[in-house]
Amino acid sequence: MSLSKDIVKFNAHTSARDKIFRFVQYGSRLLLWQLTYGSPDVQGEVVARLRKLESALSLSRKLFRLGNSVDLAHKALDSLSIPETALMVLAVTSHSFKAIWLLMDHLLWLAKVGLVKVDNAFWTQWSLRAWLVALAAASASDVIKFERVHNQLDKHRKENGADAKIPRQLQLDMHAVRMNFWRDFCDLFIPLGGLRYVSPGVAAVCGVVSSVIGFTQEWEKHVRPFQPDV
Repeated sequence: MSLSKDIVKFNAHTSARDKIFRFVQYGSRLLLWQLTYGSPDVQGEVVARLRKLESALSLSRKLFRLGNSVDLAHKALDSLSIPETALMVLAVTSHSFKAIWLLMDHLLWLAKVGLVKVDNAFWTQWSLRAWLVALAAASASDVIKFERVHNQLDKHRKENGADAKIPRQLQLDMHAVRMNFWRDFCDLFIPLGGLRYVSPGVAAVCGVVSSVIGFTQEWEKHVRPFQPDV
């Protein structure tokens, strides 16, 4: 009963449901890669169904993201108040380029449903480039935060001994930074795959991994928070 209540609570949030769809989308993409070895010419009933599933989920997720570009634009403006220059520049860059990526993503969705006519290949390539810049900036910010948290951990151990209990807040910070870093780092390979800098198979694997991390973060946010060692 408890698990069913947790699932209902989790499913009540759009961002949480998106992580489930995302996992299935990239899982389908990975299976397609395994079945076709990256060749679009391979046919078959299973392959055709997986392609339809992946395409439908991709289109649905684009719909879920409509309007998010405005939220990200506001986040970019809010980031200007960050006192540390490096983190401020990276945050503004990440949010701004993610907003640009989503604007182009909105345009591609409108084209997919037949409301407008655009050069899909052209706008897809530019949207992937914008997403790549956003993720690169986010990953660089994660590295800075990661280093800062570990410096705090080193300081704590020097002052209290190597076996000293790590403070609860520091454990929470370490967990959050690690999850964000690995999620953003894995996500980097998705636009890299779309731009043909890495294998689409590698991009699909990284998409699955980052989806699992994102799912875990949403579960901890809405259902059961991460519990540090006591």
